[in-house]
Amino acid sequence: MRDLSRNMLTIFTLSTLLTGCFVIPEALPKRQVLWDIVTNRCETPRDETHACLVVNRQAGYVVLRDRNGPVQTLIIPTAKITGIEDPQLLQPTAKNYFNEAWVQRRILDIQNKKAIESRYLSFSVNSAYGRTQDQLHIHSSCLSKAVYAQLERERPSITPHWQALSNKILGHTYLAKKITLAELNTTSPFQMLSGYLQQSNAGNMAEYGLAMVSITDTDMILLATKLDLTEKNLGSIEEIQDTFCQVTQ
Repeated sequence: MRDLSRNMLTIFTLSTLLTGCFVIPEALPKRQVLWDIVTNRCETPRDETHACLVVNRQAGYVVLRDRNGPVQTLIIPTAKITGIEDPQLLQPTAKNYFNEAWVQRRILDIQNKKAIESRYLSFSVNSAYGRTQDQLHIHSSCLSKAVYAQLERERPSITPHWQALSNKILGHTYLAKKITLAELNTTSPFQMLSGYLQQSNAGNMAEYGLAMVSITDTDMILLATKLDLTEKNLGSIEEIQDTFCQVTQ
């Protein structure tokens, strides 16, 4: 287990920066690049590539074009929120960033050069151990073909209560639950996962990646996966996504 832990830490430490479309000053800590973009570069001449697609400081977020694949954006708070583990996300007055990602989904249509059916969409936040940036960001893109097909098979057995999927995704254990669009409008998925973890004593928020996927007219699926070194799982839930959106072809 010690060797495995050391190897997983090495993977995490050496993981390359996948986000942003700017030249990174050498003195800037790599894990603060997104925070620097949001606070110092959007709406300034330093945004030379016009990567800040939407800047809504009143609503408290920026939509950034992600250079990792042609069809992906990042929803980033303009407030300093470290990541999924940040207690600010659980406050009653917290902004619902997943809902904002859903509202801004049409940008993906433009990137994809054709409309993407909502059942193919995915919005994900990695765990504290499976990310490269210490500023909350939601990856908006498509589900991979394989994950979409698996979720369609499992969808009839997914309920409004968190439970493990009967089959692992990419070798990793996943929890799933259904919610409605009305629930998304009133309650943040971060709060939904936190409530479950408190009731079930199933770990802490920092260990989990969280995603919202496969939206239909009646419901959508929340997915969560937990840091587990025995599964070589860092909680990097963006693994379910395909930034080339091959599922739409």
